[in-house]
Order: sequence, then C-alpha cells, then structure tokens
Amino acid sequence: MGRVLIMSARQISLASHLDMDALPALTQALRDALAEKAPLSLDGSQVQRIDGASLQLLLAATRSAQQEGIPLDWHQPSPVLSKAAATLGLNNDLALEANET
Repeated sequence: MGRVLIMSARQISLASHLDMDALPALTQALRDALAEKAPLSLDGSQVQRIDGASLQLLLAATRSAQQEGIPLDWHQPSPVLSKAAATLGLNNDLALEANET
C-alpha cells in the first residue's frame, strides 16, 4: 500500500502497511539515516499493519542507533505499532513506551 515517506534523512514517516513489500525502502531509509549519525525520529502514527520482519528491522535499527550513540525517538507510534511490539515484548527494546507522544 503505502511506501516509506522520507521527510529528511533525520525523520522517517513509516508507511501505513509495513510488510515484505515495504522492507527494501524502509531498510534503505534507516540505513541512510543512521549513516548520518544524527538524531533520528521515527513517525509511527500512520502504521495500520506491521509484520514481524518489519518489527525485526526496526529493532535492529534501534539497537544500531544505541550502539552508535545516535539518539532515536518515536513520534506518535500508532496503537497497532505499539500493540504489535507489546505482543512480542519489544516495547522496551524499541523504546516505544517512553516516546508515545
């Protein structure tokens, strides 16, 4: 359905449907943003559906940011995104709970 919308290299708005079709664009967007080593904001407000592979990619990006000392925050993670992460026990790992604004 939707594609990853890159507002800037430092802010990524996630597509409404994060599935296998969205993974290549999301992977590249996250890779490019993390390469800048600048604070990164992920807008999850539009996420209506997300699969396990997409959650795994977001987890890998979050961990990479932490390891590199890159601040990463969430802007309005959708209830669907939060529920999917909570179901897999990833809210803390993705740092969603602290950023549900």
